[in-house]
Amino acid sequence: MRVLIVGAGRVGSELAKRLSETGHSVTVVDKDGTKIDLLNEEADVEGIVGDITDPRFYHRELDLGIFDAVIAATDKDEVNIFVAAIAKIRGVRRIYVRVRASEALPILNSLGIYDAVVEPQIIANLLYSMIEGRTAPVIITSSLSGDYHLVATVVKRYSAVRGRRLEEALKAYDLEDKVKVIAVYDGYRILEPDEAGVLEDGYIVIMLVKEEAMKELNEIF
Repeated sequence: MRVLIVGAGRVGSELAKRLSETGHSVTVVDKDGTKIDLLNEEADVEGIVGDITDPRFYHRELDLGIFDAVIAATDKDEVNIFVAAIAKIRGVRRIYVRVRASEALPILNSLGIYDAVVEPQIIANLLYSMIEGRTAPVIITSSLSGDYHLVATVVKRYSAVRGRRLEEALKAYDLEDKVKVIAVYDGYRILEPDEAGVLEDGYIVIMLVKEEAMKELNEIF
């Protein structure tokens, strides 16, 4: 997949490295040439120095139409919203936006863009899940992908899934098509779903869960 990341700060650079390492073709744009030079030394990406808020930039140096996905990851909401709007106009199908203010969401939604991460909410909800996750699944963020929620939950001593393999438990409760497991943390390592083995007390499971399955998920965990 050909991906454009706008912003070579900590978030954009880390994401660029990960995507590049997994075989994606990555282009990163930032107006700070020093950041681009550093990223080029650390990752196999195409770095472009330019002002992404200048409409002329899209005519002279960057054709958005060649990208499968655009990720607006600068530390300024107004810049990310602008980039997302331009990408939408240019027909990019996958647009992902990092914002800090939840008030930005209605603006993005009005543009038909729903894949946005509100950074403070994500951090707060992750911390909340650590505190309260032992009593019920906690939604980290809503509508992350279509009608799915990103959910964290902890396996408890009385959980119906405890002592069972994850795929077997989901199949037994007819949740295979409603729950997509992303990772399992066993207290020491973050594991791929098929590496987790038998679920034990205290394991943390991160999942994409359909709204309709939330109640049943709460019951079995």
